[in-house]
Amino acid sequence: MKNARRFLNTIVCILLISLGGADAAFWEDPFERESEENWQHKGEDSVWTVENGLLKAEIQARGEWRAIFELYQFIAFPGPYNDFTITLETVGVSRARFGIALAKHFQSTLPEIDDEYGYYLFFTNDMQPSRDGDLFVDPGQRWNTPELQRMLLQFKDGRFQLSADGESRIDFTDANFDQIDIIAFVLAAYITEEANVGNAWVENFTIDGLAVSPKRKLSTTWAHLKTEL
Repeated sequence: MKNARRFLNTIVCILLISLGGADAAFWEDPFERESEENWQHKGEDSVWTVENGLLKAEIQARGEWRAIFELYQFIAFPGPYNDFTITLETVGVSRARFGIALAKHFQSTLPEIDDEYGYYLFFTNDMQPSRDGDLFVDPGQRWNTPELQRMLLQFKDGRFQLSADGESRIDFTDANFDQIDIIAFVLAAYITEEANVGNAWVENFTIDGLAVSPKRKLSTTWAHLKTEL
């Protein structure tokens, strides 16, 4: 089934290239092989691997009594991003929080103040804002759903919409987020002496609505074709 989807996506990319005026594409990762060209791990306290058609993440904290915030950033298409839909299939977590991070780069106008990144973190069972990854994960949960069959996240012109297993959960607008500069998986937890290992997994990642140039479409399609050979 996954191979069939990948072949179909390759055909879609070819059609997009042939339609020179098209400016958006559909991209899928069924996690059948690790790819440094498409994803980049940011952090020092977790390990991310691709095994048996799953992307897996495991916390490997170097200390106790502190929060960790790890990203697995999407780099297959460079940002900024707008008007897109992300879909996760068979996603879950144990002893941590896991989901999608959408970040905006805020450039400082004062030399004495550093630039910042503002995040919205959409977990399987929670949603939290964050600034520069400064996050304290409290023990409460908004939804008791560590595992989901499908998680869908939409963004357009500052509007965020989240649904899980067909249920609408969040719909809000932040006018400060006119675009998204970073799309990433996020793994977060607060480490104590009782539990210093957390695990997460996801079977499939798709993003629809990527703005891409014809040159980028061609290189992406060739990469898909090479994996089929």
